[in-house]
Amino acid sequence: MEHIDDRAREGRLRVLISAYACGPVSEPEASAGWQVATAAARTHDVWVITRPRFREAIDAALATDAALRRRLHVAYLDLPPKVVRRKRRGWDLYWYYPLWQRALGRRARSLHDVTRFDVAHHVTFANDWMPCGLTALRDVPLVWGPVGGSSTLPIRHLSRWLGVRGTLTELVRSLTTTIFRRLWAAPVAKRASLIVAQNPDVGRMFQPFNDAVVVEPNACLDDLPARVTSAVQPRHAVFAGRLLAWKGAAIAIEALARPQAADWTLTIFGDGYERRRLERLRSRLGLDDRVAFAGHRPRPEVLDAIARAEAFVFPSMHDQAGWVAAEASTVGCPVVCLPLGGPPLLAGDNAYIADLRGDLPGAVAHQLVAAATAGGRPHDRWSAHRLPALVDGWYRTALRATDPPSIRVLETFGTPKVTTNPYIAQLHASLRATPGLTTLTFDYRTALLGKYDVVHAHWPELMVDGHKALGRAARRTLAALTVLRWLVTRTPVVRTLHNVERPQGISWFDHVVLSGIDRATTLDIALNDLTPARAGVPQVTIPHGHYRDWFAVREPSPSVAGRVGYVGLIRRYKGVEDLVEAFKEWDRAGVSLHVAGKPSSSEILDGLRAAAASDDRISIDARFLDEPDFVTAIRASELIVLPYRHMHNSGTALAALSLDRPVLVPENAVNRALAEECGPGWVHTFEGEISADDIERAWNDSRMRGARPDLSRREWAAAGAHHRDAFERAVLEYRPRTRS
Repeated sequence: MEHIDDRAREGRLRVLISAYACGPVSEPEASAGWQVATAAARTHDVWVITRPRFREAIDAALATDAALRRRLHVAYLDLPPKVVRRKRRGWDLYWYYPLWQRALGRRARSLHDVTRFDVAHHVTFANDWMPCGLTALRDVPLVWGPVGGSSTLPIRHLSRWLGVRGTLTELVRSLTTTIFRRLWAAPVAKRASLIVAQNPDVGRMFQPFNDAVVVEPNACLDDLPARVTSAVQPRHAVFAGRLLAWKGAAIAIEALARPQAADWTLTIFGDGYERRRLERLRSRLGLDDRVAFAGHRPRPEVLDAIARAEAFVFPSMHDQAGWVAAEASTVGCPVVCLPLGGPPLLAGDNAYIADLRGDLPGAVAHQLVAAATAGGRPHDRWSAHRLPALVDGWYRTALRATDPPSIRVLETFGTPKVTTNPYIAQLHASLRATPGLTTLTFDYRTALLGKYDVVHAHWPELMVDGHKALGRAARRTLAALTVLRWLVTRTPVVRTLHNVERPQGISWFDHVVLSGIDRATTLDIALNDLTPARAGVPQVTIPHGHYRDWFAVREPSPSVAGRVGYVGLIRRYKGVEDLVEAFKEWDRAGVSLHVAGKPSSSEILDGLRAAAASDDRISIDARFLDEPDFVTAIRASELIVLPYRHMHNSGTALAALSLDRPVLVPENAVNRALAEECGPGWVHTFEGEISADDIERAWNDSRMRGARPDLSRREWAAAGAHHRDAFERAVLEYRPRTRS
């Protein structure tokens, strides 16, 4: 038999997939299993163990695809007929499934004796508190998931909408799943080479057992209806899901009784034991003419209704994934949901998340209005096309877990979310994909009690920050204890110098904590070659990675002819007032200035508006820009001007260049080097206070630029390797340096 290294050169592995549900059928769980299996078969040789009920659909699919038939082999498994006959009710699944997994373990061992698998992958059933038969293959790297189930809900706070039956159900569910999670899931989590979590709640649950956790729902969506803006029904919302208490349809109905949603209507798709209670609630609130029950309808009909609704309301309380939220978001329908489980992740940029505190139906009504005002944007984040590369990455990560122990790095940022700074999100992904590194994200339990070799610090002042006095005091105490651990255990710190100076106005205690971090620092990482080295600290340069891949998922949008733009937060030192005054003096026909970003104070905004009032070519969008609006604002401009009074590193300048827009920035050594790196016509500079002549010169010179700026030094794969080298160096020189 060929050795794994020989097959790896060809890019092929032998993969065994366990999929309780798997087939090209219209069932989300089975469809997810089939999509993962066929995605894996694009680049690997795959064996799937599933149930005979999917045989007919699978045979039909394989009969029409010779290439897939060569790569995908299916073994069918069921328990003896006398056992299968006892599985009559829905809840029988919960005793049948563990028995099936036990039988799967035996089948997996017999297949492994013949085939010798390189990777095993447990795909479905997706509950994280149920057993996994593939653990029987003790010498094979295991990918577990996507799995879910760990998302919890505040039962006491939500009992009003759960009702008696729903509350008792949730209490029993919470108790039993906790027991079974300890019995079955904890050992699987420790055994797995990689855990794929359906949502961040699940990721946080299993991270104490295993550092190798990624968050990726099992949603696989294609062939969704297009959303035609002219066909959208104003002030109409849709809910779709089983009518069970925890799905939250009662909250959606009550939201329509709030004054903010007085002109909204709602159609509810689905059936279940809650329907009668929901109908009584509708009548009691006087909403018979505004809330309609459509019952269970075919999926295409439901999707068409969602595509024509102004908002999709889905206040589910513990959906682990909730594909319907992903479907609504994908077509561009805003999704109003709760900050629980998977829906906020699946809805992504189209999520409008209601606050659980206070009047919950009122918060849902408020988000309905916000969703209607802002609208949604279609995307393909959950397309099945993403799966081949994604699944291959999981298998490669699982294989690396069998390599010699890697360097364990504690980052000082938490697990990235959809709102996380893209630099951090891309760095995290790059480090996780780099061989020889195990990356831990920050929480104080891990920082104080976890095992790691080196700390990678970003903006260390955030460790002692907090909005409220009590929270700030707690963070300061925990930060001080953490830094004390680093010093006592001589844990090296590698510091990325995003800023070259400490923030102004911090307390003496904060200075003490930051000085402790300085004493533990073994190596600094600069983002450009011109960052001054700190006394006594070695320094390496790893350029700030570009945003091209990050922004690639955004729909392209054209520039506005003649537009000059400023994009980003508006603060005194950024000199936006200087830009407005300079633009007013710029005598060129057909140009305009658009300032987009949130001012740091009302005084700055008032001054900007007063200065711009005399020139109707100037427009101001004074609000915080989420990422889609940020990208749109940059792309709409032909030239981005950043009139900062002092600048060292600028993420906005790099974002603009990643989106192929030239920039005008202050003259300094860093920006001169950036101009040389990018090539002619992309980076223009001004000295002193910006003037109309500076804008005119940059406008003309940018016409002579190349097709794209050269950002080849800023690839993230290279950044990951350079960071690994820096961490290795820090570990070798682990003794903290003493400085006066």
